[in-house]
Amino acid sequence: MPTLPWYNEILNRLIKRDASILDIGCCFGQDLRFLAADGAPTAKMYATDIVSDFWELSYDLFRDKDSFRAEFITADVLNPASPLTALKGEVDIFLVNQVFHLFDKERQIQVAKNIIALARQDSWVVGWQVGSVDGVVLPVRTQTGGSSGSAGSQTKQFHNKETWEALWQRAGEETNTQWSVVTHMEPLEQWGYEKEDTAWMGPGATGLEFICRRMASSRL
Repeated sequence: MPTLPWYNEILNRLIKRDASILDIGCCFGQDLRFLAADGAPTAKMYATDIVSDFWELSYDLFRDKDSFRAEFITADVLNPASPLTALKGEVDIFLVNQVFHLFDKERQIQVAKNIIALARQDSWVVGWQVGSVDGVVLPVRTQTGGSSGSAGSQTKQFHNKETWEALWQRAGEETNTQWSVVTHMEPLEQWGYEKEDTAWMGPGATGLEFICRRMASSRL
């Protein structure tokens, strides 16, 4: 999180503009806590994951149940009618780390559209994920290392600059919004990945950091 090129911009917006932030796929909430440790207030922090187990354990891990005020919402980000709809039009910054690369292209579009439904007029969507210099679509691997044949989850889309921009252009068109997209490629080794972790993706595997800024002229 702190290595993102836009980390200081995110932190300054949270501190100086009293912005809200939603961490999607939050796990233990470690990224929100890093921001809090750097001075960001926690009253407008929200976190979501499909199960609450890790969030509950996080209070034991960080020993901050009495001081960390972020609100956790159990929800499926793929569901447009999830409990996250309570935040419709209220979120300034979306933190989406290692989420999009879990899905195929159409599900990624759905996630983007669900995010947009919660966004303010000048929202940011920031994060990082596994990408590919070639912007490839690959079969989903099973636990045995083969490819999955399950209906609806046969592939994953791994983005490069062009395919990531195209995803947000399409999501914007389908929601009548416009987004300015900036990306940055980073070697996966910098994130602690071993070469064997992504060998199945081929030589083009890379890290993709991104910030997508909603343009003020867009309307839902």
